[in-house]
Amino acid sequence: MRIVSTVLFLLCLFAQVMAQKTILTGKATDYSGKEITFYTIAEPVIRQRLELAKTKIAEDGSFSVEFGVNETIEIYADLEKYCGTMVVETGKNYTISLPPFSLRTSNEAHSSYYKPTPYWFGLGGTEKDNLNNAIRSFETDFNREININAVQIYQKLSKTVVNEIIKRLELKYSSDNNLYFSTLKKYSFAELEYIVNQRTSENVIKKYFATQPIKLHHPVYQRAFETIFTDFLRKESLNLPNRKLINITNSGNYSELVSFFENKGYITEFAELVVLKGLNDGYYTGTFSKEGVIKALEMARTATKTSILQPVVNEINNKILRLVVGVKAPPITLQNIKKETVTLDKFSGKFTYLCFINSKSSDCITELDSIVSIEKRLGQVLKVVAVALDDNFDNPSNLWKSKGYSWELLNGSKQKQLIINYNASITPAFYLIAPDGTLKLSQATSPSHGFEPLFLRILRDFNFKQPKPTNTKPVSKW
Repeated sequence: MRIVSTVLFLLCLFAQVMAQKTILTGKATDYSGKEITFYTIAEPVIRQRLELAKTKIAEDGSFSVEFGVNETIEIYADLEKYCGTMVVETGKNYTISLPPFSLRTSNEAHSSYYKPTPYWFGLGGTEKDNLNNAIRSFETDFNREININAVQIYQKLSKTVVNEIIKRLELKYSSDNNLYFSTLKKYSFAELEYIVNQRTSENVIKKYFATQPIKLHHPVYQRAFETIFTDFLRKESLNLPNRKLINITNSGNYSELVSFFENKGYITEFAELVVLKGLNDGYYTGTFSKEGVIKALEMARTATKTSILQPVVNEINNKILRLVVGVKAPPITLQNIKKETVTLDKFSGKFTYLCFINSKSSDCITELDSIVSIEKRLGQVLKVVAVALDDNFDNPSNLWKSKGYSWELLNGSKQKQLIINYNASITPAFYLIAPDGTLKLSQATSPSHGFEPLFLRILRDFNFKQPKPTNTKPVSKW
């Protein structure tokens, strides 16, 4: 059911941005034979990727891909060391050029801190004076202004300097009335004003967000929203006049949370967006009870008044509930080294320590080595199962043979939905599954950071709660 829900979520978002056909063509010989996926980010709360189209580069380097959009959006493509990007308008065709192919190093590929270098796709033909070039020009000028005035902006928090920058950029780009470009300017300025007005951020919120229609698909709106409203619900609840937010959230009353922000002057759709962001962030901060957040999100399924936010509500629920302690672990059906199909049912009746790893990661290998002694001591009561997320399953298979690891290894190569279901994009990641198949620790501590003593306490409590066997032997009268 959760996989179906995720598909429906993506289809709903897909329907919001898909319509008139757009075609991208080009030639990139050093990408020949490689597959490229174009995607967009459809909203600022979860920021889940929405795949638009895939193309495989021909042997001569040529490619052509088409997809539909009903509004101007920014699209992306991961190209190893680069993240290609451009803005596409409805019904337009583009000839694009890709950056020179450059493979990431092993450390870069498996580092949670590594970010590909942004690269604006080159545009050929008659498209040289298009929206993309206007955006690139504005962003170049915007970044230059910030760099030149960094001390005044970030240290002295000079509102005067910020206002002067905005005036200069508004004057230079006043002739461009394109709606997408106007929104880009507006929320670039919003982010800039927020930097020097953080103590009075409500003024910025009222000016740019509170009464304005939400722009879910616009990347600069997303960026400004994320900058200002990340962990916003928790931060607001720390202010004495807003302390009741804690009780409202802990009680799970979504509608009352929305009303709280409506009473501050937020229009309903923006109040709901803020609350959803706050609940999603608040689930992980520890400020609010997880039970209250879950209850509020469940209420949001039927109480949300803004239709374009309904897919976001559903996916936040799916994301949180699929990994909450006490629910059934997301299903796994993968092949092992012997090419046998394995499911989690194989390990029912015992605790299962589920590990997501990449064999090229030194951190993963360190943790795998730490499992050896744990598995030897606790193998009778704990099954260890590793899922390798390497692109090539031969690499972890060879590691298993060279290291002599004795526990199950499963092939998770290119299992995108599995990675989403277990939030395992960063490895290593660990989960403890109870004998009945429910999640007991989500996520679990790693082997090198105290998993064993924690598991022993869980095992002791589990055994203590098990019903004592009854003595069915008849008792002698004598």
